[in-house]
Order: sequence, then C-alpha cells, then structure tokens
Amino acid sequence: MKTKTFILIGLLFLVTESTYSQDFDESKNQIRIEAGYAFTGSGDLNGFCFYNEYQRSVGNRFKIAPGVGVLTFFYDFLNSTSDYSILLINANCISLDLTGYYYPVKNDYFDIEAGLGFYVRDWHWIYATGPDISYSSRDLTLGPDSHGDYFKTAPGYTVSIGTILKVSNRTGISIRGVYQNDTNGDNSVTARVGVRITI
Repeated sequence: MKTKTFILIGLLFLVTESTYSQDFDESKNQIRIEAGYAFTGSGDLNGFCFYNEYQRSVGNRFKIAPGVGVLTFFYDFLNSTSDYSILLINANCISLDLTGYYYPVKNDYFDIEAGLGFYVRDWHWIYATGPDISYSSRDLTLGPDSHGDYFKTAPGYTVSIGTILKVSNRTGISIRGVYQNDTNGDNSVTARVGVRITI
C-alpha cells in the first residue's frame, strides 16, 4: 500500500511539474524595442537604428524572433580620408529579420544572449556632388552639382551578442552589439539599448 501511495504521489508531482513547465515556457514570449548607434564597416557612414522584435520561446534556452528594423546612415566628413568629391551620402533601409537566440547563462538577475539569423533589406541610397565634380559607380552616374538616388534589395546574415538585465518578472533592459552583412557587400555594426517586455 505504501509503495502504491508513493508511486501515485510521484506521478502526480511529475504531471504537475510538466504542466507548470509548459505554462512557464508559453508565458515567456517577449516584445523587444531597441534604438542605437549604427555605423558601416568602413567607418565612413554612421547614423542610428530602430528595431522591433517578437520573441517566441522554443524550449528553455532558445528563442525565435521575427523583427522589423530601420537604419539611417549619414556621410561622416570629419572621419573621412577621401578627397571630399561627394558632398552627401545618405543611406536608409528597412529590414525584415528572422533571428534565433541561444541563452548560455540565465539567472534571476540577467541573461546572456547570442544570436544568429538572416534578413532582407531594402536600401535607399542618396548621393550629391559638388561643383566641377562628377561621381560614377555601377549603380549611379552623376555630373557636377547634381544629386541622385537608387534602390537596392539584398539579403544578409546577422550575428549578435548581448545581455538582458532583469528589472522585474516582466521587464528587462536589453544591451547588445549586432553585426550585419549583405550579399551586395554593405555591412553595418549597431550598438543597441532597449526594453524587453514579457507578454
């Protein structure tokens, strides 16, 4: 009789524990909103970024996150070593991302996060030239004192690392660095800060 009682209590505990774990995982879906500083790999363009992500738990240490982002870059005259043949370069893009995250460290105070994913980006490049100066590339040709723009869509990959500082059970501060590289050779590095809210 005692053995049957212990077995029934043990089975009841396992069923209760597994139900709790499922509910816990299902409740750990988040929305992340971030903003930050962005610059290109060559360093001649810098600007800012905004990103929104929906994170869905896949087990205890993995998340899948579709996201939408906006990046805006401006030509950095002060740090440029060029001959100033271009008066203006401005690049804007909208990005659709899908990133997988792994959490090697999770505790009550912070999580460490590593991400890998891919995206599709729609670029809008704007150029302007000065007096007596022309500009030519495979995408755009400009004469003196003129301006022009072109659009380009390209896929790419994302690598990120960061941490989530837990403020409460439902809120955390996200701090991370992200490297992204397009198939057309345009790459960017962003330093982002934001908030992650459990829904």
